[in-house]
Amino acid sequence: MDPWREAREALGRLAGRRTREGALDALTDIGSLRRLLDRAELEAVRDARAGRRSWAEIATRLGITRQSAWERWRELDEEDPDPLRRAAEEAARDLAARPVTVPDVVGMTWAAARLRLQEERLDIVSADPDLPPFLGPEAADFRVVDQKPAAGERVAAHTAVTVWLRRGPGSAGVTAPLRPPPDPRARRGAVDEATGESVP
Repeated sequence: MDPWREAREALGRLAGRRTREGALDALTDIGSLRRLLDRAELEAVRDARAGRRSWAEIATRLGITRQSAWERWRELDEEDPDPLRRAAEEAARDLAARPVTVPDVVGMTWAAARLRLQEERLDIVSADPDLPPFLGPEAADFRVVDQKPAAGERVAAHTAVTVWLRRGPGSAGVTAPLRPPPDPRARRGAVDEATGESVP
């Protein structure tokens, strides 16, 4: 018989129990359910560890401490053919889960700001989508004049820090993103709404 079907029937009997009679039968049903759940729990933990889930993640889902989870199922790690790799991956995940403090990059060049943010496991993005990718010598011409999140804020690792840039020496008083001047050719053929005349 399907053990899960038996478990559902046992659970139904327990839910319908209203008197002291049948207490021993109820204990039998409870024991059967507990053994089935223990097996299911063990299989789920084994699969989670095989899927590179950390003991902290497993413990959180079960509502127990990391230490308790490790002590109960640590033998499962002995089945892992590469325990050192697993440990390194767990350490990396734990590190990624820790919040980081946003550094101050105002006044830095794009390249220096990107390097500084990468050191803190943060990403960088320009507030102005019209600017070209900073891959050549022109990157040194732009400096950060503002940033968001601000320096000192605590954020998750790999959060994108938006920076506003200005060509030339930085100026903390400028917060608008740099945008190229409008193309005069784009105005050709436009009509002045007030006069109805074409704009030269």
